[in-house]
Amino acid sequence: MAITIKDIATALKISPSTVSRALNDHPNISEETKKVVAEKAKEMKYQTNFIAAGLRTKKSNSIGILVPHITSSFFASAIDGIQKIVTDQGYFTIICQSNEIYHNEVDQIKSLLSCKVEGVILSISSETNDYEHLETLEAYDTPFVLFDRVAPGFDMPTVEANDFTGGFQAVEHLIKRGRKRIAHLGGPGLLGISKRRYEGYLEALKTYAYEVNEDFVVFTNPDETHEDIIEDMFKDPKNSPDALFTFSDELAVEAILKLKKMGLNVPRDVSVVGFGNSNLCEIVEPHLTSVTHEPIEMGEAAAELLFKVIQKRHIPPHLRNRKFDSRVIIRDSSR
Repeated sequence: MAITIKDIATALKISPSTVSRALNDHPNISEETKKVVAEKAKEMKYQTNFIAAGLRTKKSNSIGILVPHITSSFFASAIDGIQKIVTDQGYFTIICQSNEIYHNEVDQIKSLLSCKVEGVILSISSETNDYEHLETLEAYDTPFVLFDRVAPGFDMPTVEANDFTGGFQAVEHLIKRGRKRIAHLGGPGLLGISKRRYEGYLEALKTYAYEVNEDFVVFTNPDETHEDIIEDMFKDPKNSPDALFTFSDELAVEAILKLKKMGLNVPRDVSVVGFGNSNLCEIVEPHLTSVTHEPIEMGEAAAELLFKVIQKRHIPPHLRNRKFDSRVIIRDSSR
């Protein structure tokens, strides 16, 4: 049976209201009483009923997190960063995923609102191109921060990586390794981060006077298998890429495995660079060169920014829209 405030009061021979005020750091309760109550609560393994507390205070002390995939290495690391800050603030998290489906994203936002979360950290799905549900958050006066994948046209706090620079640096690295025919296996065409990584790819080719071969660029959807795309791209030995920059580490690993099946050697025949610097990079052989953008630090920054909004603190312009630098982590797949 769960321990209640009344049980603590009985054990200490004080009133339940005194226990409640002590646990809630009421200014009329002495520090000595607060210490005694806290020690007894810990001894009896008392746990706060957040729902009941929320009904009394009209605060839920909860933060909603909505990401495309909880199992993604990037988002899992980001959630670690978010939860560190949220816990330090005395809040807890409600974590949801859209599975890259727009209607799931809308439904999850409705669910978070019904739970009366005090703020939301949101990364939009690859299908999302209608933002009415974000307007609903605004209508309910629920603060939110757009994280990694942001929605155009919203003057809201954002935390994202410099995907353009990351794409540029990845291709520049391949060029400096002497590669001449660099292909790009992109992400979903609607997704802003996919567009910016592709734009970085194009800018690097342009900067180094490389010709753009449209046959070497393919945009993909996350729920598809891509073996046929990769096989088609590399089927002609005389006119196939000698390097591949991919939208994600998952795509890069898929490409390496397929290239091996086709009898090609990575990196001798084809250099491969991914994006995300996930734990996959050290598992696949050869180890994967990848672009990193510090997901734990980005998660911490998103949570810190959200609490500033919740507390209605002034946010300087350079902190309202945080952009994290990217860099290439060089491993064997492109040496």
